[in-house]
Amino acid sequence: MRKKERLVFTFFIFLALSIIILVLSLFGKLAWPQSFLEKGASFLPKTFFGFFQGLPFVSESSLVKFQTKDIQTLSLLPAQIVGAPGFVPGITTPSNFILDKGAKDNVGVGDSVIVGNNLVGKVSKVSSYLSKVDIVTNPLVAFSAKTVSGAIGVIKGAGADKITLDNVLPSENLKLNELVLTKGDVDIDGTGIQGDLIVGKIQSIEKVPTNIFQRAEVKSLVNFTKQSIVFIIIKI
Repeated sequence: MRKKERLVFTFFIFLALSIIILVLSLFGKLAWPQSFLEKGASFLPKTFFGFFQGLPFVSESSLVKFQTKDIQTLSLLPAQIVGAPGFVPGITTPSNFILDKGAKDNVGVGDSVIVGNNLVGKVSKVSSYLSKVDIVTNPLVAFSAKTVSGAIGVIKGAGADKITLDNVLPSENLKLNELVLTKGDVDIDGTGIQGDLIVGKIQSIEKVPTNIFQRAEVKSLVNFTKQSIVFIIIKI
């Protein structure tokens, strides 16, 4: 029993060290052999994250399968999720992913990350072999969007698993269960969020006559707690 306890203790020590190395490298705090540490350190978080994905209390009812047939003209780089800082299964939801692809794979800050035709988020930090993705529910994420019927607004991450479609004119007709798509926020160098990616479906609408804008709560079609592989839209 004591031997087993020592093994578990050792595993979590190495897990903690590897996560610290990953986070420090992404924030540029490790100038010495960074690439070597990143390669080795990604193994334990990948194993740990995969272990929690198999737990029975992590629902898979809304798992989205990979479907790239409608965006074949884009350059898609498959990437494995090796970490999700701050994510505790059954208690919190992910707000960031750490991916096993970085600058050496032509990944850049601002690149879109998708599953099928669904937007997962965008790359916010990059190191040689790793990248950090801000998930669309992250409060740091904001971009222009549109409904299928043409209403224009701004998508804002609201924390947990919430997304808000804000700044919609009162004259626009928002509909429950209507799909919300990215409008397109691509810079001249090709960096940014491409248009017509699925953000989610409208779950509720808030329209107050005295307010300048109306807003809606949007639910992503992606179950972020169950993802293990995503695709990065990169420039070649």
